[in-house]
Amino acid sequence: MILIYPPCGKACEPPAGVALLAGALKRHNIECTVIDANLEAQLWLAKSGNHPSDRWTQRAVSHYERNLKDLRRPGLYANRDRYRQRVMDVNRVISSHLDPRFRLTLADYGDSMLSPVKSQDLIIAAETFADNPFFRYFEERLAPRIEAAAPSSIGISLCFLSQALTAFALVGWIRSRFPGIRIIMGGGLVSSWMSSPLWNDPFQELVDLMVKGNGEGKLLELSGSQAGQRERFCPDYDFCDWEGYLAPGRILPFRTATGCYWSKCRFCPEKAEGGRYQPEKNQDLMTDLTTLYDRYRPDHVHFLDDALSPSFLRTLAKQELPFTWYGFVRFTKDLTDPDFCRALYRSGCRMLKLGLESGDQKVLDRMNKGTDLDMATQVLFALKEANIATYVYVLFGTSFETEAGAEKTLAYVAEHSDRIGFLNTAIFNLPRFSEDAAILETDHFYGGDLSLYLSFKHPHGWDRKKVRLFLEKRFKKHPAIAPVLRRDPPFFTSNHAMFVA
Repeated sequence: MILIYPPCGKACEPPAGVALLAGALKRHNIECTVIDANLEAQLWLAKSGNHPSDRWTQRAVSHYERNLKDLRRPGLYANRDRYRQRVMDVNRVISSHLDPRFRLTLADYGDSMLSPVKSQDLIIAAETFADNPFFRYFEERLAPRIEAAAPSSIGISLCFLSQALTAFALVGWIRSRFPGIRIIMGGGLVSSWMSSPLWNDPFQELVDLMVKGNGEGKLLELSGSQAGQRERFCPDYDFCDWEGYLAPGRILPFRTATGCYWSKCRFCPEKAEGGRYQPEKNQDLMTDLTTLYDRYRPDHVHFLDDALSPSFLRTLAKQELPFTWYGFVRFTKDLTDPDFCRALYRSGCRMLKLGLESGDQKVLDRMNKGTDLDMATQVLFALKEANIATYVYVLFGTSFETEAGAEKTLAYVAEHSDRIGFLNTAIFNLPRFSEDAAILETDHFYGGDLSLYLSFKHPHGWDRKKVRLFLEKRFKKHPAIAPVLRRDPPFFTSNHAMFVA
């Protein structure tokens, strides 16, 4: 079996999903090959075309190899201006020679003619696979490996919307080039599609099997094996070109649970999809981390959880780990304790991502966020004192928010800006099958049958246009907030933030 992680997304760390699938298959002595086509294809594309002759592009092309090396060295990240210039130049080389139809960056991919939220457009992407910018990569780099391995099945891991069009172009190419191979597709985005009560597989003629949720058991079953009732699998990262990723050292992605331990936020897509929280035992997780460190010697660990549980954070706080780490957490009582935060720092923690969402307590209460603003303030103080950077997320335009509520968020963020390392602002999208979608006046947001979100008539008149104007004219231009926003790493955002903090 071959497992492929398709372009396009941030190529700063290996994909965790296919690593876990590989670990399950290998544990059962089933041969598999994993290809991180996201990393490979982006680096391949940079050298494959005729670039424009403008001065910026010429400079970026001539310094491309040097810039790649710099992005893989920790020293670059100490100089934010130089770091930003290197990233922008590498992005220029990768994207500058494409047909204007396509929009490609180090973090995203788009097609002005096809939409990834329309099943018919994805089918067209499969039928017209030769139009895809990565087609020559398929032919030159993937075809020889598929021919050599002669697999009975190819699994495609589709996690993000930015991968969808190329993933289906890959499906169409495999169907044409290797018609006897069974195609299996899974991953986070596929699971979201299949969680819809309206799902009626439109890809039956293209994909032999679509897999919802964890795919380890299904792949083992298809391979003639079976997972034990409580069998655990450790990820296998043997496929990695560790030195190729665009990061200052090896970043190992690691998940301690599926789902969210809080799972009550009314705005959360996972809640709408009915995802269940399934944690692993802390002792088992620490054993896996030790095993992975001994095998791969990562410099950093990226915890992928929706939010690390308080129990696991307490376990980490008792360790002195040989790597630095970061991940998502909630504002909890433990994190108000400066001594606990200092213990996390000693364990290797250098950044925590926190979903503040709003600076209006009434809004937080109505969205069931479970966050107390006074506690959040204490957490920000304690983390700052412990020298742990914070990457804070705020969300505007929920049905619970008014313009006055947005002003309270602005005031809160401005007041505490010296304790916020990085800031992500977003405009709310209503999950298509959430409880609130049933009580609001809604309309199609993207106009696609696979769209996970709806637009809605805001009950307080605080619509997207007004929210966007507020963000551009008021929030982002506030003198205390603008410098925080400017610190955000281009394209890589939170994936690189820990290194430039």
